[in-house]
Amino acid sequence: MIPLFKIHHPVGVGDAIERTFASGIIAEGAACDEFEKQLGALFESSYVALTNSATSALTLAYRACDVGPGTEVISSPVTCAATNQPIVNAGASIVWADVQPDTGNIDPSCVEKLITDRTRAIVAVHWAGQPFDIDELCEIGRRRGVPIIADAAHALGATYKNKSITQNCDHTIFSFQAIKHLTTGDGGAIVSRAKLDHERIKLLRWFGIDRKFVGPRWEQDIIECGYKFHMNDIAATIGLSQLDHIPSILFRHGIHGSYFDRVIDDSARVKKLRRPDDRVSAHWIYTLLVDDPDEFKAFMKARGIATDRVHMRNDRYTAFKAFRRDSDLPGVDEFCAHMINIPVGWWLSPDDTKKIAAAVNEYGI
Repeated sequence: MIPLFKIHHPVGVGDAIERTFASGIIAEGAACDEFEKQLGALFESSYVALTNSATSALTLAYRACDVGPGTEVISSPVTCAATNQPIVNAGASIVWADVQPDTGNIDPSCVEKLITDRTRAIVAVHWAGQPFDIDELCEIGRRRGVPIIADAAHALGATYKNKSITQNCDHTIFSFQAIKHLTTGDGGAIVSRAKLDHERIKLLRWFGIDRKFVGPRWEQDIIECGYKFHMNDIAATIGLSQLDHIPSILFRHGIHGSYFDRVIDDSARVKKLRRPDDRVSAHWIYTLLVDDPDEFKAFMKARGIATDRVHMRNDRYTAFKAFRRDSDLPGVDEFCAHMINIPVGWWLSPDDTKKIAAAVNEYGI
């Protein structure tokens, strides 16, 4: 079976972890500092803060936007539940925005009418690694005074108008969970545009205390209560061991995605996502829109190819029932009725990509 996901395991990572243990420091230390520095170069930002998960990074982003009881966050249902659970856990309400049925990304044309005086943030997902309409959404946010949070868990290496996707949004969240392009076992990062937000987030990720403080840490005044969300040096060591491989990993995902864009045929049964020319997808997964996802999944399985929906629409989960709206999300209805994902990752051989494309086209006949 050609897998939908696979964990990248660099040779020598075990030795690097042994050296970290031998150093006597396995909490946040020199490895985290170096990993953060190198990620800053990758993300084209000086304001990178590592966390123990992308969910923790999202929680910090919402906190930085003052999301709390009595406030609202505009969000997409087409995402992992981790995007939206921290909103509820903060005591805030979710206002669902529609998505573009041909991309799965949030639809800026419906967002502005959802903004109220209680709106504290708009969170948008780069679905499957394809950047959403950053300029349009950020223009709305700037004009209405609402921060934009980008959930880039799928989108490491994606670009928008030849720039890093971190350049315009107020906060951009990356995931280093097991099956992402870059894994630290589990982990995440938050990239902020403003220095003051970045400094606040660095305090909040460890109890409101500055780990770089010269002198006894516990003599510092804690201005606001934080969390235990920092990354540790074991995870950072794994991350550092992955970084040399990231250009190759991203290249292979991109090559495979571009191949599918060229070779897979649109038909009455299969449609590819729309891809504007001004952005480049990270192709974490490759989404297709098919007439019958269950039939397609069985068809591909019979040919030795794993497929799956990956995420289900969040507004149907019982945990979010207080925010459910049944009549005004036609883009979500259309996209989620037809969405399925095929393998696109670094582990595919040329024969694998040919086999996958041929099977998709056979289904489409």
